[in-house]
Amino acid sequence: MIKAFVFTFFIFSVSVSSDLKKVRLHFTQMSKQEASVTSIKELTLTSKEIPATLKRAYYAAAEMASAQYKISPVAKVNVFNSGKKILEATILSDTSNLEIRYIRYTIQENAPAFLGYKKNIQADKLFLIKNLNNVKSTDPELFSSVYAYLLTYGKLSQQEKAFIED
Repeated sequence: MIKAFVFTFFIFSVSVSSDLKKVRLHFTQMSKQEASVTSIKELTLTSKEIPATLKRAYYAAAEMASAQYKISPVAKVNVFNSGKKILEATILSDTSNLEIRYIRYTIQENAPAFLGYKKNIQADKLFLIKNLNNVKSTDPELFSSVYAYLLTYGKLSQQEKAFIED
């Protein structure tokens, strides 16, 4: 049984491209390092390995994060809103994609309130909780990231914690 798990883990881990792994890593750092924002944008524009919807979603996230590195308040809002439009259009084109919903959830959780980008937090959180186990075997890295984020920052009820811990 353990051999089967290790084999399955290895097979599915290999299916995630190295470019997507890099983008995911930079995504966790983009609020702290402007270089991560730049790296995400470059990878999403040049990679042939990342699915198109994920490229658009991560590009949009990087665009939104780049707002914090602008000097002008007007530029900050404009850049953020530009990325928001791209992300929302991407979600509309693929509403069942857990990773894209996770991207929006983390951005909305961390966006300043004055930007007014908080309306999908609860719906996205519930979507992530309900669908998280669907990626457990197919993308363990994504599962671990979403799981850890929800437990750490998701303000989960006891019922929600119990659901994702099963």
